[in-house]
Amino acid sequence: MLKNYIKIAWRNLLKNKQQTIINLLGLTLGTVSCLIILLYVFAQLGYDKHHNEAESIYRVETIIERNGQDGFDSATSSPPIAFALKEDFAEVEEATRVVLTDVFYSTLIRAANSTNAYYEPRVYMADSTFFKVFEFKFLEGDVKTALDEPNAVVLSSYLSDKLFGSKSPLGEAIIWGSGDDALTLTVKGVYDETAYKSHLNPNYIVSMGTPGMGTFVQNFPSFATNNFVYSYVKLTANSSGLGLQNKMPQFMEDRGAQDLKDAGMSNKRLELKKVTDIHLYSASRKNQLDRVSSSSYLYFLLSLAFFIQLVACINFINLSTARASKRAREIGVRKVVGAGKNALMRQFLGESLLLSIFAMLISIPIVFLLLPLVNDLTQESLSYVNLYQWQIVVILISIGVVTGLASGIYPAIVLSSIKPVKALKSSAILQSGSGTFRKVLVVFQFVVSISLVSTVIIIGQQFKYAQTKDLGYQKDNLLALRIGTEDASSKFESLKTSFLNVPGVLSVSSGNYAPSEIVLADNGFYLPGGNKESKTVVKRNGVSDGYFNTMGIELLKGRDFNVADTVDQIIVNEATLKVFNIDIEKALSVTLVQSYGDEIDELKIIGVVKDYHFASLKEEIQPLFLHKETEPNWLFIKVNTENYGQLLQSIEQQWKSTINNIPFDYRFVDKEIDKLYEEEKRLGLISVGFTILAIFISCLGLFGLISFVAEQKKKEIGVRKVLGASVQSVVKLLTKNFIKLVLIAFVVASPIAYYFISRWLEGFTYRIEIKWWVFLISGAFALMITILTVGLQSLKSAVVNPVKSLRSE
Repeated sequence: MLKNYIKIAWRNLLKNKQQTIINLLGLTLGTVSCLIILLYVFAQLGYDKHHNEAESIYRVETIIERNGQDGFDSATSSPPIAFALKEDFAEVEEATRVVLTDVFYSTLIRAANSTNAYYEPRVYMADSTFFKVFEFKFLEGDVKTALDEPNAVVLSSYLSDKLFGSKSPLGEAIIWGSGDDALTLTVKGVYDETAYKSHLNPNYIVSMGTPGMGTFVQNFPSFATNNFVYSYVKLTANSSGLGLQNKMPQFMEDRGAQDLKDAGMSNKRLELKKVTDIHLYSASRKNQLDRVSSSSYLYFLLSLAFFIQLVACINFINLSTARASKRAREIGVRKVVGAGKNALMRQFLGESLLLSIFAMLISIPIVFLLLPLVNDLTQESLSYVNLYQWQIVVILISIGVVTGLASGIYPAIVLSSIKPVKALKSSAILQSGSGTFRKVLVVFQFVVSISLVSTVIIIGQQFKYAQTKDLGYQKDNLLALRIGTEDASSKFESLKTSFLNVPGVLSVSSGNYAPSEIVLADNGFYLPGGNKESKTVVKRNGVSDGYFNTMGIELLKGRDFNVADTVDQIIVNEATLKVFNIDIEKALSVTLVQSYGDEIDELKIIGVVKDYHFASLKEEIQPLFLHKETEPNWLFIKVNTENYGQLLQSIEQQWKSTINNIPFDYRFVDKEIDKLYEEEKRLGLISVGFTILAIFISCLGLFGLISFVAEQKKKEIGVRKVLGASVQSVVKLLTKNFIKLVLIAFVVASPIAYYFISRWLEGFTYRIEIKWWVFLISGAFALMITILTVGLQSLKSAVVNPVKSLRSE
């Protein structure tokens, strides 16, 4: 019986080639989309799942309240907190800390027996307990003792190969830093950085016992300030993260009340974030250790996959029910000879399942071929191995079965319900009920298409807005050159003089932070005579004189720095004046006070600059003060040239003639700023790609429907033409109903799209306004696609010689 069902299904698929090709192509494209999105989603869901007892590991995060409002919201915390939690609570089995050192200063690294030094990013300092909490795949060395000693370092396999080639690095010395601050580290291990997916992404790890930043962290006592440490705790097997979370307020009261008072903080809350949730559920938290994604981003992609597959299923339903009359006699005969309704339903469901399984099988090699493109777009490393995950295999089979059933169930019910007497009398089409349902499904397809087009337009506008918005400084033609060492900093004036002699260089300045870098440094201030326990946090950046001219930042009041200025003289932005309620006309007579314990410092405002975006547009401009810096981390060069290759070569020559054995490390500021919006750019590109797919699948369905309608009305069209009907009137006859459906879909889709796009834009502090014409363009686009698809096929039918359609009458 099963063999007979399959044989009949196969014959029917071959008999209706056009319908089969349209359905198969639509279902295949839908399945390919689903499979690609599922591969990416599973990759994102896999972060930090590999750690031993991962569900028991938490990161300690910080929210600092000042003046009743959240003034600091960070993934970091103060140095002593992690191990104090272990001391105070039996449920904390282990604790560890991480410091991302290259946020504070750039560090050179080289093999001790080599002169080739490199700036390598993502430098961690970590406690000896780091590998007791987190799982890393060691290629060499003892994971249990790798960070036990001071001056120990563990390298990624990438860095090991770069520094030592194929030679084993164990026991080898590397030089970390330069000049008097250089340290000699001993390699204690090598790990495979590609083995797992984690929010922890170090290039190399230095033991926390190493002098300098490490000893500072180990000895720093305050529970209130210096919230730059990434703190982690691992709980015992039967402990609850929520239970520990509820004890945090009392913990801060017992341990940090005096520290908070000395620092002028009204309140500091600690929150626990499960390590497996960090990658997808902490995008709103500032100062992340590495790039994180967003769960809403994945939900959007999954929704895209669902709707694309649904559109393909709708095509199948529409075409199958529309062609019911073609099988009416077959159904009538089979019922007369004894076929029951259930048997017929099984037959029609079998046809749709067979087609769905074909689509599933075809989609697998297509996905193989598309993986390089997908990896390039998503910055992932997906491979054919990912397709063999049992979850993917189960879901793929489920997609095939569910799609087949979903596509076939309604046509099976409709077709199996045809009365044999009516079917054998004539091949009349099913009555209006099925026609109404088909119209509803077509409207739904257009709703999806119009919504997706609107979304793509808005995403593109927001991305363009981020690229073109006035940031308050001139990012174009601006080079950022990493200074990075004390020796290079001490030669800043010599570098500045030599660079100014290079043709095309307009001005040179320096600062501690490059645009797009996270500004972690800050100070707590209050006005003279104010309450020091109600300080306001102000971000801090050290710069040299000429900084504002080089960056193109407008000075609204006062003056720039000069050679005689000290760190007690500061320039503030407008946001600082606003938060302290200072009139700009009186700003130059104001001093800001900072204190810690009994120490009090007064900083005099000598200038006010216009607000500029020193962080992402996702964040509101924060209060900022700038002070004179004599040992900057970055050198900024404003240029004007038609030949960047020659300019960079000349600048590099001047660099090498002034500084030896330090890499020439530069970047274009505008390119670095664009990187802040990589996720939005990827979202836009993915949205465009899948929107085109959804529209294409919809067009396939329209093409199939209008082909059938034209065939059904072939004789009517012939009669009309014989009686004098024009080609235009025939085309209008066939297209007007579809145009009405587009207009209905436009009315339905516009408010739905507006709601969801508005929600997405809420993630940006600075964002575009949604214009009404966006939806009008989307509707017009859908209308144009419909007219092209339906109109061309209608025109083809309208120009047919009526003799051909009427000769059998």
